[in-house]
Amino acid sequence: MNTPIEIETIQKTTFKVRPIFIDIVHELPYEGPCRFGKGKELEPEFDMMINDEAYKGFLMGIQHNMPEGVEILEPHRYRNHTENWRISEVEMRKLCEGQEDTDFYFLSTTGRTGEMFVEFAQMVNKPVAFIGNDFGITINTSAMKARGIECYAFVDWESARKQLRVLRARKALANLRVMCVTRFNGNLSYHCANDSFIDLEDVHKKLGTKFRYVNLHELIDQLAEIDPTTNYTTPGRHQENINADDMKEVEKIVDELMNNAETLAMTKENMIPSVKMYYLIQKLMKANECNAFTAPCPDACSTCRINKERFTFCISHSLNNENGIPSACEYDVAAVVSKAALQAIAGKPSYMGNTAVLTMPDGSLPNDGVMMHFSKDHIGQEKWDQLNGTPNMIMTGHSVANRKMKGFDADPAQFAIRPFAYSGFGVTMRQDFDQDAGQPVTMCRFDATCNKLFVSKGVLKGGFGYDMDNCTLGSLIQVEDSKRFFKNQIQVGNHIPFVYGEYFDELVALGEALGLEVLIG
Repeated sequence: MNTPIEIETIQKTTFKVRPIFIDIVHELPYEGPCRFGKGKELEPEFDMMINDEAYKGFLMGIQHNMPEGVEILEPHRYRNHTENWRISEVEMRKLCEGQEDTDFYFLSTTGRTGEMFVEFAQMVNKPVAFIGNDFGITINTSAMKARGIECYAFVDWESARKQLRVLRARKALANLRVMCVTRFNGNLSYHCANDSFIDLEDVHKKLGTKFRYVNLHELIDQLAEIDPTTNYTTPGRHQENINADDMKEVEKIVDELMNNAETLAMTKENMIPSVKMYYLIQKLMKANECNAFTAPCPDACSTCRINKERFTFCISHSLNNENGIPSACEYDVAAVVSKAALQAIAGKPSYMGNTAVLTMPDGSLPNDGVMMHFSKDHIGQEKWDQLNGTPNMIMTGHSVANRKMKGFDADPAQFAIRPFAYSGFGVTMRQDFDQDAGQPVTMCRFDATCNKLFVSKGVLKGGFGYDMDNCTLGSLIQVEDSKRFFKNQIQVGNHIPFVYGEYFDELVALGEALGLEVLIG
């Protein structure tokens, strides 16, 4: 990832894990219903040795099994708790030290210390977990859950790694700060995605995501290379106007796009205004400490200022996404947060667009070319004919592709640069989805109430619109059951972002960790 202006992306989210271990040492040598041994095995020194060995093994397992983005904090240990069962408040508080900087605790012991673990979990009020498959884990986990404590039990380290990635993604959503460009309304755009979140304050309460607002007219004013205190909408206030140094960076970005595009169908003159807007968005995200973005395309369009300034937001979304900044069209804030969830789980940028079912489970076409963004003219007669008879096909299409779908560190994909407007302005990045046919994909979307999470998976079968202008780019995906997909999609909305790779289980687990109803597409 290489943003022109350094921005703290959610990819830098670190999930901090602390190991907690409680010893048990018997003061007296005896046998009974809960203790067995011979000779020295009943001495306190033997217990101490067992504690030390178990502690070392516990730490070793954690150290060798943490996924990327997880930091192991200094372990805390309650030493030499005895069978007199007296719990030291001083020692319990020592276990809790640093809780404000800890996201998650792994718990382990050598004895019957379940009541201490319950008390500890209640003191720190953070998620806790046990690893292994012995009876003590089921006892302690069920005891925790009965008390409303967030507690996990893993039978193996692979299960633990998956859940840690999920919980890191939950933290990433809480670290998400969306810069929302507004004209009429902060919650919903007036003429855009009315299937997006109804109440952003409620979203903040549920996910922790924050929202920062920038007025559309103030934004467009700052494209002018003038004294930044002389903007029409904010006279006297120092703003982030594009300046001569910024224009040098804009030119570099334009040159890079032009030089590396497999197909270039725009002049430099027509590309500069959209890239100029992209650079201004970076400046404003930096100033507002944001790491995600959306803007109301139709609301902005009707001001006629987009036409006057000759830009669109399309390339801003493409470049934002490939640089780790979730960015969505049409003021679809729900899509922004959905893209962030996919990115946090997969470690890759996502692609979004208008999503619709094309063929039924029996392969029939329910609509023969009546959809505005999907017609025979867009994909060609040959592909259209291939669709008929292919079961469970859907489409997702917008001209906001990015070059890093296979990973932020992967080689950039082949791309084309074409205009959005038929008069030649508005940079769009095109991806040839045919080249990635066969790629598994995972999709998700939050519903308007932020009470549900739609999750689906499929296989990319190709795409369309690579060699066309306007918002005609799209992908073709085969899902498990297109009727089920449609039934649950109508509960969450239009734009269903996807990432390359199989992350279905992790997305379902994320929905559960957020306390949401999960809908399967």
